[in-house]
Amino acid sequence: MSENLLIKAYSIKHNLDINNFINNYMIFLNNILNDLWQAIEWKKKGKRLIPLIRKDKIFRKEIRDKYIIKWIYSKHYIDSAIKQAYSIINSWRKRYLKGKARRNKPILKRKFVRIKETLYSYKDGIIRISIKPFQESIRIDLKNAWFWNRIKGLELGELILKEDKLIITVRKKIKLKIENPIAWDINLLTIDGYDGEKDYKINMKNVYTIHRIYELKRIKIQKLSEKTKEKLLKKYSSREKNRINDILHKISKQLSNRTNIFEDLNNFKERIARTKSRSINRQNSKHDYIKLQKYIEYKSEWNGYLTIYVKSNLTSKTCSKCGYVNKDLKGARIFKCPACGFRMDRQRNAARNIWQAFLNMWGKGFAPKGVKLYDMLPMNPEGDESNEAQGLSMGSIRIHT
Repeated sequence: MSENLLIKAYSIKHNLDINNFINNYMIFLNNILNDLWQAIEWKKKGKRLIPLIRKDKIFRKEIRDKYIIKWIYSKHYIDSAIKQAYSIINSWRKRYLKGKARRNKPILKRKFVRIKETLYSYKDGIIRISIKPFQESIRIDLKNAWFWNRIKGLELGELILKEDKLIITVRKKIKLKIENPIAWDINLLTIDGYDGEKDYKINMKNVYTIHRIYELKRIKIQKLSEKTKEKLLKKYSSREKNRINDILHKISKQLSNRTNIFEDLNNFKERIARTKSRSINRQNSKHDYIKLQKYIEYKSEWNGYLTIYVKSNLTSKTCSKCGYVNKDLKGARIFKCPACGFRMDRQRNAARNIWQAFLNMWGKGFAPKGVKLYDMLPMNPEGDESNEAQGLSMGSIRIHT
């Protein structure tokens, strides 16, 4: 299989006095962003105004020359600010064209400085970042960081400097493989898996419970004064997010040493956004399907395993034995097939259908170079019926079947 360049980020705290430097950078960044915004040409297309962002070399040079004269720090930071401003504008444009942003200039809420590779040196675990050429620099020793053994020997990429921490990116070339594949059906309370031979189940009720606890807290907080309400909502929102992320990281680490197969949920957010049911919206707010998939994909890829996405509609309503679609389940936990009489837990049945969609890929000629099917067993819907969970010790592929 071809080599993939993988990028991973880590952060290390510091107590450096760099607030003045970051504040000055943010002032220049906001001014550059304002110049880009004012240079946008609005072209009418149908009933909409489409923004055309000016990106020619003459305009870029004009901006650089305008600000580099007033800049007292290393000159390359102006190049970083220009690059960052264009990234912000381009991101806004994409959201605007999708109807997710208004025709208003983006507002910068977070303070940070992008450090290009020309602005720092790295040797023996020591990073030296230039602030003022030949006058001022900062030094950070990565050998004291908790992640040192993970990044030792890897190549560093762009850095992000914040007021209290430094975020580093590391790069690694790796050949991604398909090995010990398992198909997963992610639900509100469980994750159900099938690998062609065994069934797996991971309990997700604790995630639902945490969301529910904080939902009830928010209901009580809404009755308080505005000032108190804002403070408490921010506090408990952060706690909820941290507790959920901790659980999702542990699950994703558990599943990252093999190939995982999921349903493609790319359009999931759009589907749930269209529903007008208040109860369904509340239920959907208590799941983290897409976030969990992304965590698993990210960690698996770093360990050298592909994550595969299949488009497989009606997985819980389709008989995994004969293929009959039973649209009259009405929330039943057990799938019953009127055509062949097959019965199975609805979620386990869905995992088998996702597995079958994966096997169908091979029948359609999908076979990454060097991959063998020695560990892929035939589908066996009438095999092990045990409910006992088996122990389980970004180059994904999306296939629409």
